Amino acid sequence: MRKAVIILTCIVCLGAILNRNTFKDDISNRSIVQGVGIDINDDGTYTVTLEIINTENYSNADGTAKPVMNLRTLSGKTVSSAIKSAYAIDGKTPVLSQNRVIVIGKKLAEKGIMPSLDFFIRGSENYPTVQIATVQGRAEDFFKDASGETTVVSRNIEDILMTSEEDMSVSSITLCDLVNHYKSAGASFYMPIISTFEGKEKKEITSKGTAVFKEGKLVCNLSEEETASLNFLCNCARRGAVDFSYNGVPASISVIQNSTKKKVDYSSENPQFFFKVKIKADLAEIDSETVYNPTQTEVDAMKECAEEKIKSDIEALCRKLYRQEKADPLGFSRLIYIYYPEKFRAQEKNLSEIMTNSQYSVEVEICIRRLGQDYSS
Repeated sequence: MRKAVIILTCIVCLGAILNRNTFKDDISNRSIVQGVGIDINDDGTYTVTLEIINTENYSNADGTAKPVMNLRTLSGKTVSSAIKSAYAIDGKTPVLSQNRVIVIGKKLAEKGIMPSLDFFIRGSENYPTVQIATVQGRAEDFFKDASGETTVVSRNIEDILMTSEEDMSVSSITLCDLVNHYKSAGASFYMPIISTFEGKEKKEITSKGTAVFKEGKLVCNLSEEETASLNFLCNCARRGAVDFSYNGVPASISVIQNSTKKKVDYSSENPQFFFKVKIKADLAEIDSETVYNPTQTEVDAMKECAEEKIKSDIEALCRKLYRQEKADPLGFSRLIYIYYPEKFRAQEKNLSEIMTNSQYSVEVEICIRRLGQDYSS
């Protein structure tokens, strides 16, 4: 019995050693992709930038550190052929199952992004929850500008976009959500715009507004303030700050919770959309000359100022998206599809014009929970 246990233990240990070596070989023969940048060239070919984990030793012979990530720039007639061409360069198979983000160059965004995303939608290796963003220049230049010896650009992008839950001036969208928006009635969607800026020690990444797409092509950009209004309408504005003017001085509230209900009435010639935005917030700041505790009358007046500010911003966003750009990234036309299916089917070809002539009614209700600390004696 004792001999059998010893033999079995030896077999298990040998198997573990062999498995470890096999795993090491598997890793060294693969390029684990963390981020993908896509650009289109003048001749119609694609330039794909891959941010790959450096699986080799993290230090050189002289003791200096090797970069944590490697950048690989590839070209091809299609995105998939460009990515697969990496094997011919270093003999390593690109692995996209760990990819965090896809960055779209501006020129490609203007031309239309859906053909370039087909590989990521169709392939079983790609996760549908990967984040998508765009830049104002080339994605290749963005990755090169933001990279450093200890920098994982894709992870930093993902961290920035995840702050959309805490900062309503930041938007985010996954591949799955983008496809669902595109396949819906309006065929419009949005994605965040990212950029770099000079930090104390290295280039930092930030989000600078939102890009709006119609039929897969970039039609306009939204500012950070307009992005906040978009997040209110999407029910995504969980937290953030709203600045407004009260008695001629700047003031601000901190949004703690938001709930937006949407309805549509299509009983007349043109549909009318109703939005009711309910907000719970704290009074964050009043830039007055003296520190004081506002009375209930003053609090009610501040609420009205903040409500009017949010309402006017949302109305301005609706005018810009639906009347100027004739885009429906918020999916309002789907409400017609749900509640008035017969009218939707009858007017589907003229949906863009119908949305342009629609009316939008916005109601904002703010509940201020806290006024701040009381320093009065």
